[in-house]
Amino acid sequence: MRISLKQLEVFVAIAKIKNMTQAAETLFLSQSACSMALSTLEKQLNTILFDRHAKSLILNERGRLLLPKALRIIAQVQEAQDLMMEYGQETFSGHLMIGASLTIGNYLLPEIIAHFLKLHPEAKLSLKIANTESMIQQLLKFEVDLAFVEGSIAQDDIQTSLWGKDKLVIISSPKDPLVKRSEISKEDLRHHRWILRERGSGTRENFTMAFGEKIEPFLELGHHEAIKQAVRSGLGISCLSQLTVAKEIESKDLVILKTPFLKLRRNFNLLLHKDKHQTALLKEFIRISKIVSPCSNTFKKGDEG
Repeated sequence: MRISLKQLEVFVAIAKIKNMTQAAETLFLSQSACSMALSTLEKQLNTILFDRHAKSLILNERGRLLLPKALRIIAQVQEAQDLMMEYGQETFSGHLMIGASLTIGNYLLPEIIAHFLKLHPEAKLSLKIANTESMIQQLLKFEVDLAFVEGSIAQDDIQTSLWGKDKLVIISSPKDPLVKRSEISKEDLRHHRWILRERGSGTRENFTMAFGEKIEPFLELGHHEAIKQAVRSGLGISCLSQLTVAKEIESKDLVILKTPFLKLRRNFNLLLHKDKHQTALLKEFIRISKIVSPCSNTFKKGDEG
């Protein structure tokens, strides 16, 4: 039995897109060639990998078992090709898949990527943004080459290194009753209406750890901008990275509440799969990201709270 790389690429494309025609288009194949590759793969493995429903193909339990292994094989072949291209020459060409949690992906990496591409215009970079939990899963499946996240990581297959630091702040509308308080207690916060990020986000995890007890949010939203708008409208208070609210604080659309009893500092971490071959392009991006990142000086101003 000989499984080809093309068969695995077809299998992965269909698994991601769930449609034969669209998967064929992404691989620049005809639908018949794509269908034949999948059919041959299933015959060689003596199993069905997808449940067919209308025009959709949905991974079954056998397919879900094969997917991470197929992704790993494809990634290793790509790494081998990149390695041979690098051998004997200093080049940063290639395609790097970067993953990031929302705070880092929206507020830090775009500037870093722009700087990197000015230095190395021959490189191609793609950025995927999702919450920390989702980013870890994509890294484990080799869907991204590296990931930048906030929050604690406990995975044997992932190497973690400190990349930067951040500060969370409690924010409110300028009209919120808490703004007029000379002192704010933990009890005041406990009984207030909270608007928080979704479970699985690094911001939510760090806030819960700092507060020391579970808060049931009045609203649970998946993006910073939605949270800021809800807080600005007076629907409640929230906890976000200081990076994400800098403009609103400057324009006085939002207010930072003084909460010195909460330790709202956190680390930004750089994640790599322990089996990931570090190409010249990957090493160079890591190097540049550490130099250019503005978050490395976050705690040098002596801010508290």
